[in-house]
Formats: sequence, C-alpha cells, structure tokens
Amino acid sequence: MITIATDLDGTIYKGTELIDGVKESYKYLIKNNVDIFFITNNSSQTPYEIKEKLENLLSLEVELSKIITPLNILESLFADQTIKIFVYGSSNLKKFVKSINQKITNIDQADLILIGRKSKNEISKINLMKDFIQNGKDVLCLNKDLTFPSENEDLPGNGAVVKMIEDDLDINIDSLGKPDKYYVQYCRAKNFNFDYVIGDRVDTDIFFGKKIKSKTILVESGVKNFESTDLADIKLKSFSESVPFII
Repeated sequence: MITIATDLDGTIYKGTELIDGVKESYKYLIKNNVDIFFITNNSSQTPYEIKEKLENLLSLEVELSKIITPLNILESLFADQTIKIFVYGSSNLKKFVKSINQKITNIDQADLILIGRKSKNEISKINLMKDFIQNGKDVLCLNKDLTFPSENEDLPGNGAVVKMIEDDLDINIDSLGKPDKYYVQYCRAKNFNFDYVIGDRVDTDIFFGKKIKSKTILVESGVKNFESTDLADIKLKSFSESVPFII
C-alpha cells in the first residue's frame, strides 16, 4: 500500500474552502487504496476539530489517528507528567492543554511557556515572556510558520512571535511542528512510513519530507515560498495534480 502525508492549510484547503479538485482527487486516492495522513502545523484547532472540518469538506469519514498536529506531539511529550504551563495562544489551545491533564497558570508560577498563535498579538505579553525566558524559564513553541494561508491572503503565523523573541534574545526556541525534531521523532516512534509528503511550504513540508526520506511534492496553491522550490522532488500546481505521480 502507498502511504502519503499531506499538509492541510494551502494544500487541501484555504480557510474554510477546499482547493479546487481536492475532493475528487482524495476520493480517487482512497478508492485506489492509498493511505492518507494529514500533517499540519495548525494548533489553533484540536485534532478532533480538524477531523470534523475535513469530514464536512470531503463528505467522507476521516480517522482521528490519521491527523498529526503539534498538539499530538505536546500530548506525547508530557504523557507521563503534569506540569504548570503558561499558554500564549487561543482559547482552543488552552482547552486542549487542560484536556491532557496539564495545568494552566500565570507565567511566574509556570514550569513552561508555550507559544501558540493568537488572532491578535499582545505586545505586553510578548515582552513579559521575553523577560522570563531571559531569566531561565523553559519555553516551547507549537511551530515556526511565519505565515499561514487564508481564503484571500497570507496572515501572520505562530512563528512571527517566535522570531521576534528569538531575534531579541539571540536564542533558538524548540518547536513541536514540522520540520523540527519533536515532530520527526513522534512520526518515527509511531512507525509512520510515508512514501510521499505533499505540501505548499518548502521550510516545513519539504524539509520534513527530506528528514524522513520521503519523496516530496511541492504545490503552488498555498503560501509564497522564500526557500528554493528546487529542493522539492516534484513541483506541481495543486494537490490534484499529484494523483498520477502517486497511483
């Protein structure tokens, strides 16, 4: 059986809209016994919410175990312990952190600062995080995506805040998203073997595919890339064009 891992934002959909041709291509791949995993750096929605969104858009049932987000990695990382976490991020992220038996607390009492994405960034909280990180507080981020695609434009991503802190403090913050070590380690621990990785970003999807030694397909339907697109094994306009290469 052929197994593929496909990105979501900018590859399968933009915002709440499927990209042209995806539904038909997805159904054709399933009909031909292709095993499809969904790999995303989106952590403002839980894996279950992403499952519901995909099922509504594709009109097919999607297995929750086939969706891999930084939240899966977060849950796995702290599976055997309960820690106090200061969350910079959405209300959905805070609910998820509570659901995996971790404690949300004020920054001064926290064992860990977790940086997610907010719809509107708060400079005062960013400066507060910088102060505590500079004084030795542990920190993780959910991903380092500088932008993410919506229906009409690219919007600032999780990585915009992370980069601001890293540049000001001259540090590197570990990420739980693609293509970084925790995401790779999680996939290896689960024995996921992807023949193809499909996505719209070189710095996340293509780099991730290279790290796990998969054939990589870059699509043009999402964000503008600042890394060389020649790093991808195959370059196509959209997800639907990948079908002949896979079947």
